[in-house]
Amino acid sequence: MSQFFKSISIALHNIRANPLHTFLSTLGIIIGVAAMVGILALGDGLEQTGREQIANTTSLNFITVNSKRVKVVDDIRIQIKDRPVFTIEKIQELRSLIQDKALLDYTGSRAAEITYKDSVSGMYLQGTMEQGLLFLADSLAFGRYISEEDVINSAKVVVLSPEIAEKLLPSSKELVGKMIEIEDVEFRIVGILKGSPQSTQKVFIPTSVYTELSEEYPNIVLKAAKAEQIPEIENEITEWLDGNFKETSDAFIISTNRARVEQFSQGILLFKLIMGAITGISVLVGGIGVMNVLLISVTERTKEIGIRKATGAKKKDIVLQFMAESVTISFVGCIIGWIVGIAGIFIFVPIVNSFTEIGEYRAAIGTGTVLSILVIALFVGIVFGTYPAWRAAQLTPVEAIRHE
Repeated sequence: MSQFFKSISIALHNIRANPLHTFLSTLGIIIGVAAMVGILALGDGLEQTGREQIANTTSLNFITVNSKRVKVVDDIRIQIKDRPVFTIEKIQELRSLIQDKALLDYTGSRAAEITYKDSVSGMYLQGTMEQGLLFLADSLAFGRYISEEDVINSAKVVVLSPEIAEKLLPSSKELVGKMIEIEDVEFRIVGILKGSPQSTQKVFIPTSVYTELSEEYPNIVLKAAKAEQIPEIENEITEWLDGNFKETSDAFIISTNRARVEQFSQGILLFKLIMGAITGISVLVGGIGVMNVLLISVTERTKEIGIRKATGAKKKDIVLQFMAESVTISFVGCIIGWIVGIAGIFIFVPIVNSFTEIGEYRAAIGTGTVLSILVIALFVGIVFGTYPAWRAAQLTPVEAIRHE
């Protein structure tokens, strides 16, 4: 170990003694690493921005689970009368299973009438659970949303969309706490939503109550945290259905945009491979620069090498010295390249945002980028320092000392 640190010390001395050589060696590494830092950070930022845009504009992250309505016998579609039904307890069990990967709502919707005093209005009645609000591009204006206790206890509570609330009473805030009727069943209004471009005349009630009022079966709807996790979640749901229903998963339909997920993942992978190839060329150029300068250094220091070998230095000592010098040059170049790359990102990102309308694009710098820089420093130093070190070690003491 002491020999290693001694070689590092000699390498630093030689680097300081030849500042021009050091600058020429590190210049290629600086450019290559700066390009890599920029590409990795901008690429990761582009991936994050793309996923956010897709998640906000499409149902890419959604999975729907419901029991089959019909079966096919002799090429004839026959309606299934005894379809398997999800209970609230089973729904909670499934939610516990996938809670780290996806949000879950057990929901159904149909048209119905709502009565407030002498006013009767049409609306869409939707059963929902406590996480239902997270599926809407909306938030609460007044009151609260449906709670887990409401679902468990089949509480007769309701949350109104602003469209139906304003129709019932212009000062909709005063509706909170009032009683309304839905198909001759009284409900207490506990909350009113703010509204969004997608909102309509909707009334939200606990799913446990919805199943009492409706003959229709609600559906399980899941929203995955990450699009690429959908195949994994789908497999977990299939296993859960097989283990909890005698009809097994064959009696259910699991609907996903799996093909789109795979297409999206392949696109991201292709992007990273292309960017990696471009980055690899930059790093290769830097490594060749290190090797060329070290070869020049071997020629200039031939007599020094001969004296060291004549005074007892072994081949491995010479190899270690030049390898240490190569790794040190690479490491210094990587650090400077890192700083240059980060500075470039802070300049480039605002320019991108000023020319685009996709939202607030940002770069992402992760621990993987930091680790990759350290690996590059070792890789370039070892690979491109090996030949110069081997060439220096092959010199004989007599020939080296006689070299002019």
